[in-house]
Amino acid sequence: MEIDRTVQLVRTGYPWGAQMRKGRAAVAARVLGRKAAVVGGPEGVRRFYDPRLRRRGAFPLPIKLVLFGPGTVHGLDDAEHHLRKALFLGVITPETVAELGERAAKEWASATGRWAGRDRVVLFDEAVQVLAASVIPWAGIPIGAEELPRRARQLATVLDGFASPGPAYFRAVLGRRQVGKWAAQLVRRTRAGEIQPPPGSALEAAAAARDTKGKLLPLRTAATALLNVVRPTVAVAWFVAFAGVALHEHPQWRERIAGGDVAALDAFAQEVRRLYPFVPVLAARARRAQDVLGVRVPRGGLVVLDVHGTTHDPAHWPDPDRFAPERFLDGPVDADALVPQGGGDVATGHRCPGEGVTLTMIAVAARALAGLAGPIPAQDLGYDLSRIPTRPRSGVVLTGSDG
Repeated sequence: MEIDRTVQLVRTGYPWGAQMRKGRAAVAARVLGRKAAVVGGPEGVRRFYDPRLRRRGAFPLPIKLVLFGPGTVHGLDDAEHHLRKALFLGVITPETVAELGERAAKEWASATGRWAGRDRVVLFDEAVQVLAASVIPWAGIPIGAEELPRRARQLATVLDGFASPGPAYFRAVLGRRQVGKWAAQLVRRTRAGEIQPPPGSALEAAAAARDTKGKLLPLRTAATALLNVVRPTVAVAWFVAFAGVALHEHPQWRERIAGGDVAALDAFAQEVRRLYPFVPVLAARARRAQDVLGVRVPRGGLVVLDVHGTTHDPAHWPDPDRFAPERFLDGPVDADALVPQGGGDVATGHRCPGEGVTLTMIAVAARALAGLAGPIPAQDLGYDLSRIPTRPRSGVVLTGSDG
């Protein structure tokens, strides 16, 4: 019997898919006890988002319920998926993303102003707080200054431990329960008229959301929808920490951004998202037995997309482990080769509708950080590719003189 590669994936982390594929578009494997095809590259991405595959039942429950929550859009298909996706597309528009960016710019200005009086600042921790302070009110959620830091930490705890066996995972489970209960109360109070969030806000949309039969979503499912707007924005803290590393190691880009070069800023944000990892793989299941780029997958079998290997594929990204934002200044790139947040069509498929939020939040943070003075102190800026999600070991320490 073929060896199951699940333990190898957990131990290896991000490089697992590329090590399995060895440059091929698809290879046969056994994952989570099922026959599977591991796919990657643009051809693999296009096949992964083929309608012959479905998302229901693809994610392992211990990860799905902690990271995404019950009834999440990530596990829906067909009409259910289209209806739920419309909720997010209605909330996340170019106009609302711009508003979120303005909120974040003000929060970063306030935060960096406070740093001047401190001897030591951990960028990752600061980013968690800034992003939460930006997105929670933007989502229409009423929250006091004393509650905000606690909710920010809980959301970060969920993200930090959802794929880490051991104590971090159990902390993530506790964090999920805490924020899940909080979000459910917000939805319940909105439906009861105790809270009146702004029209079009995430809280208003989640509380009013209905299923394909026209019934209000169950309380926990609506709470999940709300958190699936807030949580991914807080997750940008991982990218912000890496942006801090990139600004330190590539001062020429820091200078361009500080000088107001908008094209350089946009390219910088894209390259941070491409180079530095968050998601290693994604999974789907075969609706029926089928050929997947030469690999026979039975009904219910898995198709695993090598996200990290695709965004580091030397066939499409020369010298892929080098930080080079100029890749995005030379014309459009293949969207199927750039899938740090998934691929496919954003309106009808499973590509993340929050890509614009992520890029905006990275860019706003990078602009704020680029304006700081002085080098950062000596520290370990390396990161462990076997840990999911990974981030710089030091968290990126700044000093008061950086503010």
